[in-house]
Amino acid sequence: MPLEQEVPNILTIGFITIILIFTLSTIALWIRSKGNSTAYSMVSLHLLLLTTAFYFFMNAITLDSNHPMASEENSLQLGIAAVFWGLSMLSLLVAIFKFSSSSTKSKQS
Repeated sequence: MPLEQEVPNILTIGFITIILIFTLSTIALWIRSKGNSTAYSMVSLHLLLLTTAFYFFMNAITLDSNHPMASEENSLQLGIAAVFWGLSMLSLLVAIFKFSSSSTKSKQS
């Protein structure tokens, strides 16, 4: 897919910056709270799967369009990215449910 030369680098730098902020925040909150290990590990899994999805997405949009099977390769890369993105959303959903159930338990105590 034709893009301006700077766009992939800007996307990558922006994504890495945001993921690092979220990863460090998650680790800091996990250490501070010492509880809810399942929920925090699911958030960490979400970030890992999202990073993998971003990798395959970037492969798809930066593939040389002169490649003999560029269309098929792009479709495969986007499909793999979509699977990892979907799995990351599922892990985030599980984390939300775990956080929600633990906050409900603490209110009942």
